[in-house]
Amino acid sequence: MKRITGLTAKFRFTVSLLLTSTFFLSSAVIAAPDTLIPVGKTVGITVSTDGVSVVNTAEFETSDGKMCSPAAESGILPGDILKELGGRKITSSHDLEDATKNLKAEELTIVYERSGERHEAGITPRADISDGRLRLGVWVKDSASGIGTITYFDPDSKDFGALGHGICSPDGRLIGITGGSISEAEISSVKKGERGAPGELSGTFSDSSYVLGEVGANTDTGIFGHITKDIENIGTDAVPVAKRDEVHEGDAKIMSNTEGSNVSEYSVKITKINDDESSHKGMIIKVTDSALLEKTGGIVQGMSGSPIIQDGKLVGAITHVFINDPTRGYAIFIENMLNEAEG
Repeated sequence: MKRITGLTAKFRFTVSLLLTSTFFLSSAVIAAPDTLIPVGKTVGITVSTDGVSVVNTAEFETSDGKMCSPAAESGILPGDILKELGGRKITSSHDLEDATKNLKAEELTIVYERSGERHEAGITPRADISDGRLRLGVWVKDSASGIGTITYFDPDSKDFGALGHGICSPDGRLIGITGGSISEAEISSVKKGERGAPGELSGTFSDSSYVLGEVGANTDTGIFGHITKDIENIGTDAVPVAKRDEVHEGDAKIMSNTEGSNVSEYSVKITKINDDESSHKGMIIKVTDSALLEKTGGIVQGMSGSPIIQDGKLVGAITHVFINDPTRGYAIFIENMLNEAEG
């Protein structure tokens, strides 16, 4: 069983605030749906990265009694994405393992990405005195997981959108993915947010959890995919989708899963509308619901993606919490999410 404390436990994006089906992209213009089901349910999210991500470099002892890490000596850093080794393409940790089985103690070219830019370096494997095997001295992963909230579900196409922001590397860069899945999850505890210390939802799901759907795209406005199984507590009532110019300052509500698998509605206020229509931080919202304030202190990590309803319409989703005021945070317009989903 995995105990996950919000998607930001794996992908953290900090800027003075903190975020709390194959899905086919096409250049063709696709009409946005007029109605959608707002969800607010927390799910386990697992994605496979495009390439192998460096978790850390690791030293080992060589026959001369010295400690070394060929990867670190080549300039490899945590967060880099390994793409090739000795001319062989690396798309998974299995590929890297195969590529290292027949290493020789001679320099190879390693290709990696850092902050979206391609780099090359020479790397010379060294023998580990413990077993004589040639090693690179690096810990890697090719997938990552966490919890997040589904924003909407289209009952006609079975497509969904979640999070309202992208899954990013520690340096804030949107990571490339080759696919993924969403699974049933349950909130087990809540760390209450305080000024200067954002809270978080802690949830559990496992490799054997009931898989609900497939993730096909990771974008700046959220993750998108296709529901393949029935989801409990997803709701059945579709509501109209609001255009940006229909959203206004004033009362609204959010749907969020802050306990077990139950989704509840909470009162909020939209306190400001961003004039920049291209901004993904389209609104500032403030939590006014006493029950939610008592339980979470406001917006916490793991709530990103919680849908916002105003005047009976789906208007957007929570994306970030203000570090210095957990009762307030940013939200994205649903129109922005759907524009990205449509390609």
